[in-house]
Parts: sequence; structure tokens; C-alpha cells
Amino acid sequence: MKKFLVIITGLLMTFNVFATEVTWETLKTLDFDMKTKKNIIKPELQKNLGKEVTIKGFMMPLDYDAKEVVEFLFMPYVPACMHVPPPPANQLILVKMKKGSKVKPSFYPIELSGKLAVEANADLESSFKMEGLKMKELKDSAPMIPPGQTP
Repeated sequence: MKKFLVIITGLLMTFNVFATEVTWETLKTLDFDMKTKKNIIKPELQKNLGKEVTIKGFMMPLDYDAKEVVEFLFMPYVPACMHVPPPPANQLILVKMKKGSKVKPSFYPIELSGKLAVEANADLESSFKMEGLKMKELKDSAPMIPPGQTP
């Protein structure tokens, strides 16, 4: 029995079933040194890069008319209208779903799993990219409130 549990545990770790949950606070620690023109990546963030992580937030499809999308922006709170400034670059993730995967656009909070990387996108003003592996709507969740705002 012990041998069986060791084998199952090894297989689960091999398939990376245990994705680490990352918070927006951790992503917020990414900084940019204007003198050296390089990112400053703190250890807490560094240990999650290139690994499968899970994060909760909101989707903003880049193609509003599509019934399914392969690429979207992901952010900590509900996308606002064009008159409100977007979140800072270290609070935006450009998500491209794994090749062959598509997801339906959602305006509910979602839980997204994928491989996280630091990669600036000047056009979309994001600091992160993610290869999206799984997405789940969180319809029963309480609404997420932008930092510094009250309901």
C-alpha cells in the first residue's frame, strides 16, 4: 500500500496537478529599473515563473465579437470603460490559450491556470504573459473590488 501511494504521489507531481495559487499582490512586486532597463523580479515572484500557477481575476477579450477566444487580457478587477485608466502593467497578463484550446468569453470572475512568464507587451501595456491551460468561471464568488475602493 505504501509503495502504491508513493507511485501515485510521484505521478501527480510529474503531471503538475498541484498548481500554486499566485496573488495579484505577488505580481505587483515586479518592478522596472529605469537606469538598467531591466525588470526587478523578487524571489516570491521568481519561484512561480515558468511553472503552472492558478490566479483569480477577470477576462477582457481582445475580440469582442468572437464566441470563443484564444487570446485575452487578464486583470484583478472587472474591466472598466475607456474613461477609467487600466491597471498598471504589472497587473495585466496577456493570456494565449494552449495551442488548440479556446474558451468562451466571460464577464464573471474566473480562475485561470497556466504557465506564467515575465514578458512586456508595449501595445497592450502588460508585463506578464501566460500560456492558459484551464479556465473556470466563479459565478458563485463574491465580486472582486479594485484595490483602494469600497463597495
